[in-house]
Amino acid sequence: MKQTTHAFMFFLFLSVLSLGLAGCDLINPPKKENKKDTVAGTPAAAEEAAPAQGLLPGDVIARVGDWTLTTEQFDQRLKLLKQGLPDFDENKLGNKESVLNELVRQQLLVKDAETSGIGRQKEIAEAVEDFRRTLLVQELANRLTKDIVATEKEAQEYYDQNKGLFVDPIEWKVREIVAADEAAAKNILVQVLQGGDFSEIARAQSKAKTASSGGQLPVFKKAPFAAMQTAIASLDAGGVSSVFKGLDGFYVIKVDDKKGGNAKSFSSVKADLVSGLTLRKQQEAILEHIDQLARKTKVEINKEIVGGKK
Repeated sequence: MKQTTHAFMFFLFLSVLSLGLAGCDLINPPKKENKKDTVAGTPAAAEEAAPAQGLLPGDVIARVGDWTLTTEQFDQRLKLLKQGLPDFDENKLGNKESVLNELVRQQLLVKDAETSGIGRQKEIAEAVEDFRRTLLVQELANRLTKDIVATEKEAQEYYDQNKGLFVDPIEWKVREIVAADEAAAKNILVQVLQGGDFSEIARAQSKAKTASSGGQLPVFKKAPFAAMQTAIASLDAGGVSSVFKGLDGFYVIKVDDKKGGNAKSFSSVKADLVSGLTLRKQQEAILEHIDQLARKTKVEINKEIVGGKK
């Protein structure tokens, strides 16, 4: 998580810049390259050459004005790019050079932007400050939680105490009959319990839209409304409910089929449990640290502005 923001920003820049420059050759045919020690795609022979700065130090791979990129920094950027583009092969011919060229182009643009005063614009300054704050918070969170990991024993205890949470969802196949009033629904229930064909009774007497299909509802894992979910909860395949009030009248339902509901083994959920409990413990540690800071630091909020009560 520590490198996520860095990787995203670096990958975002390379992606946008590459897309922006990809079609340039279609508009302006490439000129013959000047045989000089310059980076491909950058001004090959600048008309206003910068003053000579001497040979590059052994650990510097590129220099743009007073900005330098060391081999260590370049390797780190390749690593970040790999995180954003897992298929990127830095050893493929030309790939490292392409990345280096993009970094040089980036610095040329950055230098020009700084010279033009863009960096002093309020929006840019605020965005830079927000990004700095985000990095600081991420780094502090990393330090607070680096040694916090849930154990398999804790996962087992949670599983044993919450087995109801680790059950495959039930898939229901249900038919319904809807009557306008309770008396009519009870009469229909008597017909069903006396051996009447549920589908035929639904076709003849149900006022629901499903009547033409014998009361057949689409297969579901959660009933269309709470009262139906309650009514089917204790039923097995072939079971018929008592009369209950629902959205469109009074209902009688029959369960045609019921699949699922099997308990998941601890081994099948252990990895997710350890991961989830670790995240929860880390969040609790961060919140506890914030509470400690709040007790030591004066915090004032103008509740009239945010609409809260004093």
